[in-house]
Amino acid sequence: MISDAVEMMSAAGMWLAPAGAEWDVVKVGRHLGARALELIAEPGAVAVDPVHPEPVLYFFVPPGSAADWNVPQTTSLGRGTHVVLPPDHKEAPPGPYWLISQQHGLTQPTVLRQALESL
Repeated sequence: MISDAVEMMSAAGMWLAPAGAEWDVVKVGRHLGARALELIAEPGAVAVDPVHPEPVLYFFVPPGSAADWNVPQTTSLGRGTHVVLPPDHKEAPPGPYWLISQQHGLTQPTVLRQALESL
C-alpha cells in the first residue's frame, strides 16, 4: 500500500509521506495527466491535488524512478521530498483525493513516460 510509509497524519486525515523509500511520484498538470491516463492500460495509484496553484495528478512509480526522470511539463519527487496523501477511502473533492486507489500499486515509469511523450 502507498500509505505504509506515513510519517504524520493531519486532523483532516491527510498523510504527509516521504517519497523515495517505497515509491517516487511524478507530478503532472491535471489536463496532461488525464490525457496520459487514457493511454495507460493498467495505471497504478493516482492522487489528485485540486487546490495546488494549478490542479495536479500524482502518479506513483517505483522508488528511484525520479532520479533520472526528465519529461517536459512534469516534476519528479523522490528521496528528500514529501507528498500529502488523502485518506485511503477519499475518492472525491474537496481537497486531495484518490483518482485511482492505492490498491492498484505503482505505475510503470516507462509506460507513463511513453504516454506523456506521445501527447
